[in-house]
Amino acid sequence: MLLLLVAAAFAGIYRVDVLDIGQGDAILIRSPAGKTVLIDAADRGVDVVGQLKREGVSRLDLVVASHPHADHIGSMQTVIEAFTVGTYVDSGLPHTTQTYATLMAAIEAKGVAYRSALVGQSFKLDDGGVLDVLFPAGIPLKDTRSDLNSNSVVLRLSHGEDCFLFMGDAEEPTERALLDAGLDSCDVLKVAHHGSNHSSTPAFLAAVKPRYAAISVGAGNRYNHPGTETLERLTHSGATLFRTDRDGQITFYSDGKDIRVVSAHGQAQAMEPVLTVERVPVLADASPRPSGLPGLPGAGVKPALPPLPFAPPVAAKPAEPAAEPAAACPYVGSQNGAVFHGPDCAVGAKIYEGYRVCYVSRQAATAAGRRPASCCDP
Repeated sequence: MLLLLVAAAFAGIYRVDVLDIGQGDAILIRSPAGKTVLIDAADRGVDVVGQLKREGVSRLDLVVASHPHADHIGSMQTVIEAFTVGTYVDSGLPHTTQTYATLMAAIEAKGVAYRSALVGQSFKLDDGGVLDVLFPAGIPLKDTRSDLNSNSVVLRLSHGEDCFLFMGDAEEPTERALLDAGLDSCDVLKVAHHGSNHSSTPAFLAAVKPRYAAISVGAGNRYNHPGTETLERLTHSGATLFRTDRDGQITFYSDGKDIRVVSAHGQAQAMEPVLTVERVPVLADASPRPSGLPGLPGAGVKPALPPLPFAPPVAAKPAEPAAEPAAACPYVGSQNGAVFHGPDCAVGAKIYEGYRVCYVSRQAATAAGRRPASCCDP
């Protein structure tokens, strides 16, 4: 009887892992029924696939790349190739790197459904959990310190009364746009840009009022992340701070009413009833019954999961300049890029119109100093 009461008390547990992958980001979300979401995939050479498999992951229903810098998509290609992926979402802004080009080629080769993130999109999980896109808003921010960082995909996971905010590498212009749009408080803040001083402004933290803050950062990194100013601001906000360079993998458990935090190195903040845990456990499976909390029963075979439902945006996308006909724009490049793409290239088709540069011929593109993109070899 006691066992049944404990199991019932923890029914409907969401688990959010900030993986310990060094200087970069990789976040795994698991729902009570076993839906899986991966946000970012660390830098090149990091064994993200191995970490996910050790966590019992066999399928990813949703994969989100917050932005195309290597410390967020460096190992994404291996993830795409290793798992069945339901939907892939990114900021919609391309990058000029080989890492980005080969990733997009892998997504196309595997036939993974692709969507550009847009405010108002909602990914419905289970047990009432919803992952909402808060940014980008349709027209990219320009002339910022880093346009790719500032246009990061920002996500909010809501589960009952609990809330998680995932910021990618968003910086002050992004935070200002979110505040202008109206930003609610949130229990857990996945701190932007590895704790850089360019993010987590006082106004932003005052609006979010996080109970917990998690920084994904590599020990002794050359960027000196996290920044001293950001650490002071987070301390002043009253949030309990966790860092992967100090605490290892950080795991949050949400029952919809309260949040429990466990770190791989033993630090824990518990919700009632208190359970003693020293290390983050490996989740062997994700059947509908188990809560995901250590020490509770529920081993079984993970059921086959349908594709993640996708709700269309609740707000219309802002008007964009009309695309030029393919005949008038057979070869395209990005405004700040070094390569050009052919008319049938899926990567070239993703380039936002405001950044697109058109060339009437291959010769015109090469004369402008562009080289052919390796993903399509135009």
